Amino acid sequence: MIVRATAIPLAIYPYSSTSRIVHWLTRHHGKISTLLKGALRPKSPFLGEYELFSTSELLYYGNRTHSLHTGKECALIHRREAFRNDWRAMQTASYLSALFNRSTPEDAPHPEQFELFEELLDLAGTYGRRPQFLLWAELHFCTHHGHSPNLGHCVLCSSDKELRFCASQGGVACARCAKEHKLPTLEIPPDVLAILRAWQRAAHPDAVVNTQLAGRQLTQLNAIAGTFMMYHFNLNPEHRNAVVLAA
Repeated sequence: MIVRATAIPLAIYPYSSTSRIVHWLTRHHGKISTLLKGALRPKSPFLGEYELFSTSELLYYGNRTHSLHTGKECALIHRREAFRNDWRAMQTASYLSALFNRSTPEDAPHPEQFELFEELLDLAGTYGRRPQFLLWAELHFCTHHGHSPNLGHCVLCSSDKELRFCASQGGVACARCAKEHKLPTLEIPPDVLAILRAWQRAAHPDAVVNTQLAGRQLTQLNAIAGTFMMYHFNLNPEHRNAVVLAA
């Protein structure tokens, strides 16, 4: 059976000297994997028609018994040019691809997931070089997935005094509860907590990326967000560290 899909590559791996395995996020078929035979040959129907961070129309032979399908052809329909010239934005797009690849199950249709990925890639092309964008994108991603960190009050006793951040509890915990339950926590000063709360409510990164941050604030924000993302999505920290160091 030939399947047509609008798709964005999440990861590309060598299969042979001329063939590639591509993990895709598709609009209507979820995450799929295809073998693109002879993808690097000069007359291949795949040559120049797919690339990371870009949207293609993919035709593939659906395999009912295996998770690896065979690609038939594809056509590039939206190349996100910004990532060719802005390596900082490209690092952010690479992290987003790894995040979606890690958090999306195989063959589970989820059009909203595809639309979120497209939205974040498009925004990364404009704002991805700014360190504030990464933090906003992670908050936006978590809200979409129902994993938004609780930043309002202690998740255990509802206190709003002496708050610290606890990734394992999904948000902030007061110092008393953290000590009583022996929770691993991170410092979250009132100014940093206020920034996170404001960014969590922001529907668009335009105002976020213009927020002036002290070096201490950016360091603390990255420590909090990085710990939360690694804990809840089991990501390799190297993906995120590459973006932070690029900034």
